Amino acid sequence: MLLALAPALLCAREAPLRFLPGDVLQSLLEASDRRAWTTAQVDKIEMNLGPTGDAKGKAKGAAPGGAQGESPSSRSLMTASGSRARLEIQTPAPGLIVADGKHLWVELPQVDQVYRYDQAQMAASGNFFLDLASSIRHYAKGSVKRRFRPGDGYDETRVSAFELVPLRREPGGFERMRVWVDTRRWVVLRVQLDSGGTRSDIRFSHIQVMSWKGLRADPGQALPKGIFKYTRPKAFEVFKIDL
Repeated sequence: MLLALAPALLCAREAPLRFLPGDVLQSLLEASDRRAWTTAQVDKIEMNLGPTGDAKGKAKGAAPGGAQGESPSSRSLMTASGSRARLEIQTPAPGLIVADGKHLWVELPQVDQVYRYDQAQMAASGNFFLDLASSIRHYAKGSVKRRFRPGDGYDETRVSAFELVPLRREPGGFERMRVWVDTRRWVVLRVQLDSGGTRSDIRFSHIQVMSWKGLRADPGQALPKGIFKYTRPKAFEVFKIDL
C-alpha cells in the first residue's frame, strides 16, 4: 500500500497541481461539446520507441505518402460537430483527409488513390484520427488518469497536463496518451500517443474556436458550406478499407 502511494506522496511535496486529472478531462470534453467548430495549424511527428519506452531514432513527419520534416504551418485542420473534419496538407507533399460524418477519405495525390474508411468502424475499434475529443473520451474509459507537470515552455498557471494509461493492455492497443490543455480556453495544445512501439507527438497552434452560442449570434462565422464534403478527383481510384 505504501509503495502504491509513494508517487502521490512525492508529488505532494511539490507545489500543488491546480486541477485533478478528472476535472481537466471533464471540463475539456464539456467545452468540446459546446463548440460548433475549431480550426488550428498542426505539426505531427512520429518517433520509434526504445525498449524502455523512451523516444529514439530519427523523428519523421507523418503525412500521407511518407512526407518528412514538415513545419507546423504545413497542415491546416478544421473540425466540427458530427465527427466532421478536414485536414489539408500543403508541404512538402500535398494531401487531403476529410471526415464527413460517415466516411473518412484519405487522398494520396502522389499515387492517384483514395482510401475510404467507415467512421462507425473506426469508432468501434478506437480509431478516430481527426475526432480528437472522441478519441480522448474513448481512451479515458478504461484508463488510469494521472496528472503530470506540463514541462518547459508551458505556463503552469494556464496549462494542465494529464496522461491516460490503460488498466488492461490489449493487443494492438495504446500504451499511453498524454494531453496538454489550455485551461483558460479549454483547448488541446498537444497530444502524445504511444502505441505499437511508435510515439506520435501532435502539437496545435493558431487555435480558433466558435461556440454554438456565438454562431447563433453571428451566423456569418460559419465555416464555408460543403467544406466537409469530399469529391474524388477524376482518375483517382478509391479503395475501401475495412477494419
